[in-house]
Amino acid sequence: MISSDSLFDNNINSSQQVQDLSSLHVPQLPMDQTVHYSDENEHHDQQQQQQQQQQQQQQQIQQESSIDESFDLDLGKSLITYRVLVSRREAGAIIGKEGSNISNLREKYDVKAGVSKVVDGCIDRILTISGIVDHISEALVSVAQSVLDANLSTIQESEENGTNPTRLISYEYPPLRPLAQRPDYQSEEYKTNLFLRLLIPNSQIGTLIGKQGVRIKAIQEENNIKMVGSKDFLDNSNERLVELQGTSENLKNALDSISKYLLRDYQGTVPTIYYSPSAPLENTRYYNGNSNGNGPNFSRKNSYPSSTPLYTQSNPSNFSTGKEIIKKISFPNEYIGALIGKRGSRIQEIRLTSSCAVAIENENNTQDGEREITLVGTKNAVDKAIDLLNMYYEREQKRRMNQ
Repeated sequence: MISSDSLFDNNINSSQQVQDLSSLHVPQLPMDQTVHYSDENEHHDQQQQQQQQQQQQQQQIQQESSIDESFDLDLGKSLITYRVLVSRREAGAIIGKEGSNISNLREKYDVKAGVSKVVDGCIDRILTISGIVDHISEALVSVAQSVLDANLSTIQESEENGTNPTRLISYEYPPLRPLAQRPDYQSEEYKTNLFLRLLIPNSQIGTLIGKQGVRIKAIQEENNIKMVGSKDFLDNSNERLVELQGTSENLKNALDSISKYLLRDYQGTVPTIYYSPSAPLENTRYYNGNSNGNGPNFSRKNSYPSSTPLYTQSNPSNFSTGKEIIKKISFPNEYIGALIGKRGSRIQEIRLTSSCAVAIENENNTQDGEREITLVGTKNAVDKAIDLLNMYYEREQKRRMNQ
């Protein structure tokens, strides 16, 4: 068993070490196994105390794993961007012949997607995919399925030719080397086991772990997936790999939770040094910028630089290059429903109009009958969102007074 602190150590080593996130646990109070209780009542009290601790831990897991329905509704239309590490061969399967697969992906799930250009001497590439939370999980599962289908096809061809497909469907060296053991390619489990290598900024790793590892434990147990994280940063970056494994349905549900946790707990714009594939002897990287000699090179519709942050604005067609700020504003709890609108229509309108990210405080955390709304965006975007919120609030006040 390991703690979350040892799992994501800030030291960068030359070799990529990994540890299984599933081994994270909520620490128990230490018990001296050599103690002998002379008093039966004292022993009984000790057992009761242990049971109470276990119940409290279970309640904490349930609280962490359950997201308020109104918050779910609010975040479903928020935009989120993921960066996914893939091999050259996997990228080919994702793109498809003449770009057919990635074009279908964009159209079917209404997402933006692009793959960084090939770098000579380098076998990894970056897939960047952006869309609303309600669509992004299915799109990512579709990407993982494309890779699995390509691997299964390779296995079949190898069997027909009498060759071993291992070197074509797996990788021995970081960063593509699996972080967790995968099923044998000859097993039935392999045929349904999808995997994704997510690139997560170090500043957001704590969000996925949760207090004392409770959140990551809940994600894995509720969705029956395997989740493994790299101990070290990727070369010349402060991004870490988080690998997910599971069936398509379980993977989708886990990604839904991960997206909402990342958005719900967003605390500010922390500079991220993004990983960029390069040849072994090359040290060129880019810092939170656009394409360069080794960076992404996108020319297709619905594509963008792979340096796009994990958390972005709500309007997919309006990425801001200005400095983002965070502002919080409170409204009476009884007016929050009116600000959200039917099925989230009003809050979504505010997002689209202002190009500002909007998150509403969980009702369980309210104090003094008010709930906080957190706004993230450029100063102009935040100011516009505040004006719209105040306008709808005052309009609702007048409507209720006239009833």
